[in-house]
Parts: sequence; C-alpha cells; structure tokens
Amino acid sequence: MTNLALPRKDTPFTGAINFKASSGYLPGLDGLRAISILLVVIAHTGFENLIPGGLGVTVFFFVSGFLITRILVAEQTETGGSIDLGGFYLRRFLRLMPALVFFLIGSWLMLVPFGVAIHPSHVGAALFYFMNYFEVVQPWFGWPERTVPWGHLWSLAVEEHFYLVFPAALLLFGRTHQARLTLIVGAIMVCALWRFYAVLVLGLPHEHTYYATDSRLESIAWGCLLAILFDGAPRTGAKLALLRGWLWVGVASVMILITLVYRDETFRETWRYTLQGIALLILVLNLYVLRSLRFGLDILEWGPLRWIGRLSYSLYLWHVPVIWIARDIMLGDPNSLERLPPLGIVLAIGVSFVCACVSYYAVEKPLLGLRKRFGARPVEGLQRA
Repeated sequence: MTNLALPRKDTPFTGAINFKASSGYLPGLDGLRAISILLVVIAHTGFENLIPGGLGVTVFFFVSGFLITRILVAEQTETGGSIDLGGFYLRRFLRLMPALVFFLIGSWLMLVPFGVAIHPSHVGAALFYFMNYFEVVQPWFGWPERTVPWGHLWSLAVEEHFYLVFPAALLLFGRTHQARLTLIVGAIMVCALWRFYAVLVLGLPHEHTYYATDSRLESIAWGCLLAILFDGAPRTGAKLALLRGWLWVGVASVMILITLVYRDETFRETWRYTLQGIALLILVLNLYVLRSLRFGLDILEWGPLRWIGRLSYSLYLWHVPVIWIARDIMLGDPNSLERLPPLGIVLAIGVSFVCACVSYYAVEKPLLGLRKRFGARPVEGLQRA
C-alpha cells in the first residue's frame, strides 16, 4: 500500500484503503451516504431550520465524485490511459434508470388519489435528467399547487450531467496525474468563478445557484480532486500531509459550521459550496490518513449504517412523495413547511424505508449480475477491507 510522505517518522496511514486508485471496496462511504440521506429525510419532515439537509446533498455529491474518479482512474491505469465510455454509461444506466422508472410509476400511482397534476414535461425532466433546470423555469408556467413532488430529482440531474462529460474529459485530457489535477482544479475554479459572476453581476436567483449544474458541479469535483490526489500520493503525499491532524479537522469542522449558521444570502450563494468542498476534502482525507480517527471509520462501518447507505438511492427517491402525502393527510397542505407531528414523522420515515426496501431488493439487487457482466463491481460483491 502507498503511504503519504511525511516530514516525521510516524505514518498517518490507517490501513483502511490503498491510496492508489482502484475499484475495490472503500470503507466508510456507505456510512457517509447513510448520514447524508438521514440528514435529507429528517430535514424534509419539517426540521429544515435545525437539520442541514442541503449539506447532506453536498456530501452525496462529494462521495460520488470521490468513488467514481477512483474507478475511472484505476481503469486508465490498467489500460494505459483508456476508458470504456460505452461500458461506463451502460453501467450508470443499469444502476440508476430501473429504480428511477419504478419510482416514477409507483409514486404516480400513490399520488393519483390526491389529485396531483403530472404533465409530460415532468416525466421528461425526470427521465432525461433535466429536473434541475426544470425547477429553475417551472415557476414561469404557473403549474397548479398539486404538481407531482419530483423536484428532488434535481440532484440526480447534476450528477448525470457531470458524468456525461467527465469520463470523456479524462479520456481526452487526463491521461497523466498532472493532467488530471489540472483538469479538475480548472473545473473547480471555473465553476466557482462563474457562480460568483452569476450572483454578483448577473443577479441570477437562488433557484439557479442551488439547482443548476453549472453552479453545483463544484461539489462533485472536490471529491474527484481528493481521489486524484490520493492516486498520486507518491508525488503529492508531502503536500497532503500538511492537511493532516486534529487541528485541520477542527478547522474544517468550523468551516462547515460557518456555512450553516452564517445566513447572509450573498455569502450562501457564492462562498458556501466552495468552503464546504474544501472542508469535506480535509475531513475525508483525515478520515483515511489520521490514525486517531480510525474510530470514525469503525462507526461508519457499523452494520445498520452500511445498510442504510446501500438503500440511500432508493430512499432518496421515495421519501419526498411519501412526506408530501403525510403532510396532505395530517396538515391539510402537502406544500406546507410546518413540521409533521411525531406520529407523522415516524410513519413517513417508516413508509419511505419500506418503499426503498422494495425498490432495492426487487429492482436494484436483481440487476447486479447484469451490471457485473459489463464491468461493474458493486459493493455487495466486494469484501470489506
């Protein structure tokens, strides 16, 4: 295994992962997904002012970028710089689309008795991954209040837009470690600068800053950057070691806290995602290199958390319409931001888990074998590190 170079004798390496990019099992990531989805679900039950659901989505983005980049860079290393784009896109399709179609049909059947309006544009935005931009322009059309609650699919659109371009960019411009660094750092800088320009000069609204791919891809790119830095540990280890230690863990935690409690709108629309990306890079880096943080990995590897992490995609899909129905029944207004009563919270979360389990075990898991035929290495088929 590759160690980070350090200016002193003791090694920071926890023994949890090989820094060199691979498609092997990554301890802790299922646990991070679990915490992220729980933040999102609980926030959506009416705790938005207390629980940072938006941060949960940002962590999802970071983890996705970190994992996918390790897989793509590992493929480049094995093939001398090549990437099977067709295989990559087919695996993504098999991973995401069956559960999405099942969700669209199933949630529509659940929502019909409640008089929701489903326009063809809603279905198209969901299936073809432009729900994020649809959310930006939807107010222009004056849809009725009881439109289908699929707006949360905006985050899937951001990820798919990024992964539509990123593998091809790696293939064309990222065949070496230095080229990959240049590519991803450039993407982070362009995205951040554009967001500043969009807010401060163009005056684009919050909806664009929060939902649009051109504004949010930076959160994915920070995860990509950490994967690339880890892969180049023999050359970048000394620099990464400068970010190692409890002092930096504290600094990163304070950065996260500032982005949550400082409510100035200009700050939130400009600096928030950049600071969160830097902080997550530092925190996940230390999770894997700081020996005294090994207990954090042990917590994230706790069985129930790993199980929730594997359900996270389906749980993310289903929880919004379930909570919408709970609000309609218990509060009389599905679009109310009022907190659900305790019984409503328990029932909404419970039903969301039931729907997620049906989707995961009846739709996602049966396709594992087919995905493996096209080169996928789903975590269910890997041994724990």
